[in-house]
Amino acid sequence: MTTKEKIMVCVYYGPNGERLIRRGVELAARLNCPLHVLSVIPVSMEELSQKQEAYLNLWRIRCAESGALFFVEHASSRPAVAVIAEIARKRQITGIIVGQSAQSRWQELIRGSFTNELLRRVGKIDLHIVAVQRMDDELEETHERGIHVTVRRAGAEYELSHSLPDSGTVAMGVFFKNLNTEFDSGLLKLKNGAGFAYFKIRKGVVADAAFPPFLEKPKKV
Repeated sequence: MTTKEKIMVCVYYGPNGERLIRRGVELAARLNCPLHVLSVIPVSMEELSQKQEAYLNLWRIRCAESGALFFVEHASSRPAVAVIAEIARKRQITGIIVGQSAQSRWQELIRGSFTNELLRRVGKIDLHIVAVQRMDDELEETHERGIHVTVRRAGAEYELSHSLPDSGTVAMGVFFKNLNTEFDSGLLKLKNGAGFAYFKIRKGVVADAAFPPFLEKPKKV
């Protein structure tokens, strides 16, 4: 390596991670410098879902193929932005690449004032903001085309239904089924004010703790 530059890519759960890694590889090649790829996880490795583990393994492979150093940091109770800034200082990073999307649920690290807070914390480190796909565009890479569904309460659970809405319907939305499954597992998209909310579906049942509180929220008309 002929420069003192060091690039670090920050990746989070979702298909945009590969795109950000490719951008980092391109920039590191132009600068002829090392590339680090960081994933900050909110839970311990043992608590990760199978899909989250799959993304981490995929990113490890992509980094190994490109000669990048991949590492995972458990945020514990710390804000992700604090973890990123701390790692950047320790590793003497000179440029950070993060993704920003109009649909921030998929890119949770970028929610709210994340970029401004990161800029404040990293000081003179260059921050590269990469525009990534909206949620629906991302879903096309990993899910089937969306279909209209209703949601009905069944005891303590909420089940998907492909029938027309009736008195038992608690919500109506669009269901995106995972490409590699025979079950009704994927994501449910519901109207949420001027935007949308997304909830995990596992075998035809809403498997997202945020769903019941969402139903109780007063809806804007």
